[in-house]
Amino acid sequence: MNTQTHVEPETRHILPFLAWTFGISWGSWLILYILAALKLTSGSEPLGYALIIIGGFGPALGTFISLKISHPKKMLDFIFSHAKGWWIYMLAFCLIRILTLFIANPALPPLNAVLMFPLGWTFVTFAGGGNEELGWRGLLQPALEKKFSFPLATVITALVWVAWHLPLWLIPGTSQSQISLPFYLSFGILLCFCQAALYKQTASVFACMVFHGCINFAQATIVGSATNGGRYLSFQAANLVMTALLVGCWYWKGNRKGVQKDAG
Repeated sequence: MNTQTHVEPETRHILPFLAWTFGISWGSWLILYILAALKLTSGSEPLGYALIIIGGFGPALGTFISLKISHPKKMLDFIFSHAKGWWIYMLAFCLIRILTLFIANPALPPLNAVLMFPLGWTFVTFAGGGNEELGWRGLLQPALEKKFSFPLATVITALVWVAWHLPLWLIPGTSQSQISLPFYLSFGILLCFCQAALYKQTASVFACMVFHGCINFAQATIVGSATNGGRYLSFQAANLVMTALLVGCWYWKGNRKGVQKDAG
């Protein structure tokens, strides 16, 4: 028996979600921008990094507020509900992401980076990017798909995701300030197609959180900076291969309408 364990996102939730998400995130990052302009901190210093992290919870808070989810159990249900076999797809997606990154950098990462990988991956999953998925895959994309086709809803989600990050290009010391916007846009679109396919296959926000954490931390560990010289092109090639494999596999399986959540 299948059951819904959280409020179903509808198109009427989109505008409130965007208002809360951008308000919370951009408000936090505006404070950081002002402090950076006054030379009091930067995106790479503890205070600045804390404000970036706080702003990063905008999509999660925007989702809970828009869907009127306030009870801790309801929040946990929203995050951890899933379809049968969800973890198999989650691990497969993460493994493919890690393996395709070796296209950009065939060398093995140093041992200390490998040993730190589980801890870093966990942090990024819950506070360094993966937490955004409560908004992007938990609310925005499913709501958009009730009005638009899957590809168009995915592209719109990607554009919103990139727009949401825009203030970080203005703040010294952030990772965004060191890369080009066209590069980030192309990466965002590919990432959103992979995340959308994973959510369709698992009905799990948590799976998307873990995959997002893997994407962010694995590329920092294996590739490092991918914005200089040939590594830029090889990194984009890795992203294209990843997207083709993951979205192609999901499409081939035929679960284009998405799986249902499992009662257990």
